[in-house]
Amino acid sequence: MSRSAQDRAAGWVSPWENGSVLYRRLVLTGSGLFLVGIILSIVGAVLDRSAVSLTALAVLGGGVLVHLSAQLVRLRQAVRRGSQGPRR
Repeated sequence: MSRSAQDRAAGWVSPWENGSVLYRRLVLTGSGLFLVGIILSIVGAVLDRSAVSLTALAVLGGGVLVHLSAQLVRLRQAVRRGSQGPRR
């Protein structure tokens, strides 16, 4: 039995495989914002530019908020799925 089949048999559900398009877009957008924020932070530190570093903090904060939004979307989906009763 493959690893993913074992996970499903154990009751584990992949949020990525079972998540909505909105959830996936939010996760990828948040990850992209994290990447841009880290790059801006490094550039700001190397160039000793506080404006770039502050922009990096704002972008990183935006990434955190988008990721939190993705988790709320996922939680809402799980609650809806759970309220529908057991699957057959």
